[in-house]
Amino acid sequence: MKRACCYIVIIAAFAGCNKSIINESVGQAEAILQYADSVENTTRPYADTTALQNALRVFKNQERTCAIAKTYYHLGNAYKSFSEDSSAFVSYAQAADLFLTLSDSIYYPLSVFEMSLIAEQRYKEDGNATMLQAIRNVQRQMLLDKKESNRWKSLWWVLAGLFMLAIGATIFFLKRIKPTLIVPVTRAELDRNIELVLSQGNIPATLHWREYDQFCKTANAYLYNIVDKLQAEEHQLTEQDVRFLVLVLLDLPAKEIADIMNLSQNSISNKKTRTAQKLGTIAADLRERIISLTLKTKEQ
Repeated sequence: MKRACCYIVIIAAFAGCNKSIINESVGQAEAILQYADSVENTTRPYADTTALQNALRVFKNQERTCAIAKTYYHLGNAYKSFSEDSSAFVSYAQAADLFLTLSDSIYYPLSVFEMSLIAEQRYKEDGNATMLQAIRNVQRQMLLDKKESNRWKSLWWVLAGLFMLAIGATIFFLKRIKPTLIVPVTRAELDRNIELVLSQGNIPATLHWREYDQFCKTANAYLYNIVDKLQAEEHQLTEQDVRFLVLVLLDLPAKEIADIMNLSQNSISNKKTRTAQKLGTIAADLRERIISLTLKTKEQ
């Protein structure tokens, strides 16, 4: 029991001493880094490479990335003061690598090696700038370039979207344009088709009188797109006008037209006059005007 207590006391004492040693080492490393920072802009940088390497070792053990990056930078300055350019460049590259990891994980198009070369060149060209400032300037420029690139990419996507919308709108409106018959139509062919419709006996049933869309399809199929051609004239014809004109084209008697449309014969006479005026003719010539529209082709 006494032996175990002795071991515990020895371990505790060793741990306390070790912690004290670690704290002292960290304090010394921080003091070295602080002094190196303080003489950063003087004529001669902090040049004790041994002290900086010891500080670097302590910061690595503590995993203090920012302190490691700064120490690498000052170590590069120290090597440079002794004209050890190759060692200085390695230290600068290490510093640049770590500085990149500290910049909010921003992706840079250039490698660390390329960035270090640029920073080194700018450091030589501008005697007032420090190497750290040169590295930071390169980083800022890369960030600006990336933002500008993203801006152009966003603009490109917006333009591409507008272009696709324009294509879609064009296709939509082209589909809504009703086709007109291109092949020539003769009066004899029209008369044969009119006789075909009349031979079926029941006009309202044949033309699906109660369903206007079906009526238009059937009338167009039998009578060479007469509905489309009437609507293309843009005389503000109503659905009832179109139905009436198709019945006039079929040359039905006024009484039969009145029965189909559920109107009086006097109303039929008045309607014939009004629709003739819409088509720019008189009641007596209304059927011939409709026939001329039916025989009209796209080329005409």
